[in-house]
Amino acid sequence: MEEKQHLSGTPVFILRVTLFDTTTLKKNNILFVALVFAAIATCAAQSDSTGLSPTLKGLEGKHWGFGAFGGFANNHHVINVLYATDMKYTDGQGYSAGVSAAYRAASWLTLHADIAMLQKNYRMDRDNRYLPFVYTESTNNYLSVPLLAELSIGKTFRVCGFVGGYLGYWLSGHRQGQSLTVTYLVTNNEKDTFFDEDYIFNEDRDNRFDAGIIFGGAIRCAIAHKIDLSAELRWYYGLTDIQRQYMTNLNPRYNTTRVIQFGVAYWL
Repeated sequence: MEEKQHLSGTPVFILRVTLFDTTTLKKNNILFVALVFAAIATCAAQSDSTGLSPTLKGLEGKHWGFGAFGGFANNHHVINVLYATDMKYTDGQGYSAGVSAAYRAASWLTLHADIAMLQKNYRMDRDNRYLPFVYTESTNNYLSVPLLAELSIGKTFRVCGFVGGYLGYWLSGHRQGQSLTVTYLVTNNEKDTFFDEDYIFNEDRDNRFDAGIIFGGAIRCAIAHKIDLSAELRWYYGLTDIQRQYMTNLNPRYNTTRVIQFGVAYWL
């Protein structure tokens, strides 16, 4: 029997060492981002030495921008189930929405600070002939604050690559599904297995602090003298375990979230 151990004093920030684990972040994604940054950096190095130049003449002198964005999130929940081979985790769909502020430090370099509501959802099924109906759908709402450095090339249409980090907080959760209950053992009625409830946090079990790295690419289009439209693909790669080590032999659990979002920005 596994021995429980109270470890509430354990630090909540547990580094994720499987940074290049191909099961969570494919090598071709890393290679793609590296190539985009290499191309952008090369072109940026050849830009006009006067500083504001061929790339963004239409926005010359407009250093501050403010905007909003929204899109769709696909979350991959990473956990080693060890011997519980009948537990199958699948990706969950959700949304992302927020506001952003940007500072254009050079024609090729923009710094971003966002505040976003982001869902990191997932589903767990028990692939077991004795418990074929057992599953849990988890909805998790996070407040995230990404800080990004973006390199860009182009004129009216700009191709951008960005990298940075984010901090976040697990605001709330919801669970629904079916589970094996005492009532079901008595009645053998499957309707007694359903549940639909808000998630109740436990300070000894749940790590609500969230942090990680973020990278991706974007296409931005200047449709007016001061207005940009954008389409982005982002990867949020979590580095913090979502649970505390409240008992021995617990495997870390992480989230890797891919987001496709669309936005608009107004430059002052």
